[in-house]
Amino acid sequence: MCDQEPRSHGAMKPRSGRWLRERVGRRGPRRNSGGALAGLGGLLVLGALAGCARNLTVWQDHYINTAPHANRPPEKRTGEPLELAIVAVYPSDLKKPSNELLRPDSPVTCKDWFERCPVGGRGEASVGGDRFDLPRDQIFLFAKDAKDPKLYGKVIGKALSGAHKDGKEPIRKGGIVYRLGTIHDHDAVLYVFPKFIGRDGGYLPIAPVKFHPPGAYTDDLVVRIGVRENQPIEQAQYIENLTPRKLHGREK
Repeated sequence: MCDQEPRSHGAMKPRSGRWLRERVGRRGPRRNSGGALAGLGGLLVLGALAGCARNLTVWQDHYINTAPHANRPPEKRTGEPLELAIVAVYPSDLKKPSNELLRPDSPVTCKDWFERCPVGGRGEASVGGDRFDLPRDQIFLFAKDAKDPKLYGKVIGKALSGAHKDGKEPIRKGGIVYRLGTIHDHDAVLYVFPKFIGRDGGYLPIAPVKFHPPGAYTDDLVVRIGVRENQPIEQAQYIENLTPRKLHGREK
């Protein structure tokens, strides 16, 4: 598990002379401490660059993404496979004008993301301009077709089909990386955007889940996706955050 905040260790307790003699006697004197420290420093640098690998656990209602079936009788609204995009946004990304809507305090919706997300394979990607401008390795996908040439990002799972097909147990996927250097920054945010579809085939403007800042939460991120009862079907689709927030007060 990645550390969520800097730790203050305080003063070390003094050790007795007997303890020190026994320790050295068992292990012998340490040598080449400079090399060891250099190696440790290299590991710390690599760790900071690699970031903190997080898991996403998804609980599902019996049926999800049911709005495409709005014209069917209620008992036949079984839903369509639901794709997800988990998007890591760093403070440096927000310096690009095309990413203004990805600020943590913006009213970005799932519709916004899927209408403007980068698309295309390596060497043929479309980013910036009317589209958001983010590196490929900051986007993690649950996809219908992992070989779709339009996908931009890393596929970590298949599209969700609701508990009636996927089973009652939650879906859990790992490998979601957020670099450690800015994990507590005010402008750092990790989004989960479901591709909810409406009766006309367009994307629904549902609010995503937002982890802001990512360091405020445990490494195991948990969401629930489903359909609320007694609401118009296109407004009833939802995703909610079930992850304990440990730091930085409440999300605003």
